[in-house]
Amino acid sequence: PTTSSPTDVNRTGAVMAAAFSRLVNETGTFGPGGPSSTEYLVQTRLDPAAGDATGSVTDSRRPLTGPERTAIEDTLVAFGTVRWIDDPAEWRTAQLTPVIPGSMILGVGEPVIDGDTALVPMSLWCGGLCGTWLTYRVANVDGSWTVTGTEGPIAVS
Repeated sequence: PTTSSPTDVNRTGAVMAAAFSRLVNETGTFGPGGPSSTEYLVQTRLDPAAGDATGSVTDSRRPLTGPERTAIEDTLVAFGTVRWIDDPAEWRTAQLTPVIPGSMILGVGEPVIDGDTALVPMSLWCGGLCGTWLTYRVANVDGSWTVTGTEGPIAVS
């Protein structure tokens, strides 16, 4: 598989949006009842820690493209307010919680797309002992990108 190129923004935006939907609507719910947050602080650049809490998966910090941001925001707005942030460290308190109570800091790494499947590294931060880093496997099923599972290790704090 090769890393997707920024010129294929419709496809990368679609796989990112599918991953964000699963991250917020299922992984980040912390139990039944739907999303546990109403505000999402989304990183404007690729997150080097996405998929791996150590940040060793990639060192890429390219900005998300306009179409990628639109696809992500169109997906997340159904769950709550979306705020784009440049530096997640500026949005954490000394106690490591997001500065906006009840919010989550979300990040995505560069998707690796191979035909009709993709791997999308993701991160979710909601406190010093509240975070998830994983990689979703996303597949194009009947013309729609859908998360079909995870790939590799999952880190939870």
